Amino acid sequence: MNIVQLSILAVVGVLLALVIKKERPEYGIMLSIVVCICIFFSILGRMTVLIDAVERMRALANMEAAYLQIVLKMIGITYVAEFSVNLCKDAGYTTIASQIEMFSKISILLLALPIIEALLNLIATVAA
Repeated sequence: MNIVQLSILAVVGVLLALVIKKERPEYGIMLSIVVCICIFFSILGRMTVLIDAVERMRALANMEAAYLQIVLKMIGITYVAEFSVNLCKDAGYTTIASQIEMFSKISILLLALPIIEALLNLIATVAA
């Protein structure tokens, strides 16, 4: 699905949700969730191309694969959290959205610890 198709899907979904929301608000929210899920899965289809390109760059930079996996996990957490937070906010559940944001930030920080440790080891090695 290209950006034009995706944009048309989003605009039609929003317009339908606005019309439906006046009579049945719960259906308007469900429709927006379905549109968001369709967009999310179209993004996932393009992720393989991105991962392949990053893998080629990793090989050129002679970087360990473990670090690349950590960075990709961080990116995944960010996208999934953003998606979930926006859905919760649209449904009016800002407290749950805030908790998702907090959990994702802590998860990313925990994933970053090995990279931070390796960076500090490198600095200590160069400084010595």
